[in-house]
Amino acid sequence: MSPLRSMTGYGAAGAESEAMRAAVTIRSLNHRFLEIGVNVSRRAAALEPDIKALVQGRVSRGKVDVAVKASFPSSGDASVAPVEAVIAGAVAALRDVRARHGLTGEVSVSDIARFPGAFESVEATDGLDDERKGVVLALIEEALAGLDGMRRAEGARLGTELLERLAAIEAAAARVEALSAEGKSSRRDALLAKIRELAAEVGADDPRVLAEVVKTADRLDVSEEVQRLRSHVALARELIGGETPAGKRLDFVSQELAREANTIGSKAAYAPLVQEVVALKGEIEKLREQVQNVE
Repeated sequence: MSPLRSMTGYGAAGAESEAMRAAVTIRSLNHRFLEIGVNVSRRAAALEPDIKALVQGRVSRGKVDVAVKASFPSSGDASVAPVEAVIAGAVAALRDVRARHGLTGEVSVSDIARFPGAFESVEATDGLDDERKGVVLALIEEALAGLDGMRRAEGARLGTELLERLAAIEAAAARVEALSAEGKSSRRDALLAKIRELAAEVGADDPRVLAEVVKTADRLDVSEEVQRLRSHVALARELIGGETPAGKRLDFVSQELAREANTIGSKAAYAPLVQEVVALKGEIEKLREQVQNVE
């Protein structure tokens, strides 16, 4: 299986006992760098640095969001607190309704309790004991393993698609080379005609004649660009089969492939060759799109 990993994935884990309930979800998306966001309940807030360290040990690139919910039913240290802003707004609204419509009666606690968000459950913020820390961190590890499995599976699919794209680019480069060779005779005839025209105007020994010959010949020759295309394709295959994260380097290689294709396109003056260069650019663009998903 390809060692490539996708930057997108999902992992989850949970545990429940009389002393503790905890759930962990981890999602990752494409990103140029590694960005970690941790959303954790207050009781487990002290674990945020440990959570980030675990993620950094598994993921090198991508936007990773970690959500941790932990509660401790048997601890007896949770409390209910009023949300003053919500209560004040509810009391004012009820009194305004009473005044507007000529109603009687006072605002009661039961009236306020009916308003969603008037009270909230507040867990204690003291630190977790070592046993509970171990449980939460073990769940993080389990969720990361699930995330990694999904990223590897998607990476294997990406690797297959990238190799197909590279083969198509290599085939297009071979067709470009063949068409370029086929058009050499017609280009040579055109070049000779141009030389004769210049020689008749300014003389065969004029340096401008030789300069025009060199310039035209260089402008029409695409052999160096085709060779560099093949070299970039070989490097991309090596990166795909490597053991280290290759997304950034593959992105750079795809940019170089596009640059060489553009250079070939600027030199193409032969209609079939122009059409083949368009096809080559299309294959490279497909490659670039897929590379954006690789870690």
